Amino acid sequence: MTQQPNLILCTTDSFDAARHLARNLVEKKLVACVNIVPNMTSVYSWQDELHEDEEWLLLIKSTEGRFDDIKRSISANHSYDSPELISINIEDGLPDYLKWIQDSVK
Repeated sequence: MTQQPNLILCTTDSFDAARHLARNLVEKKLVACVNIVPNMTSVYSWQDELHEDEEWLLLIKSTEGRFDDIKRSISANHSYDSPELISINIEDGLPDYLKWIQDSVK
């Protein structure tokens, strides 16, 4: 049975942290690929205070069947108390690319 490919969003506070999370996930074969998008500004409310911080966005490609393992790995290795971790099912895409995601995740 093939697993539904998904895109997972996560943010970090530095390039080094983003690279560490990305390499960890790929090396464990929990994900096929992680793109790191630098220098993003996030404006948000945390503990009743307004914040504006520079962050790095991770675009993580995996399958829905590995999401629980990814959550555990991110929680164990992330510096934030409550990191962003959002999973979005990929409904359509180039078949060869979606197959590559599925084949790359173990």
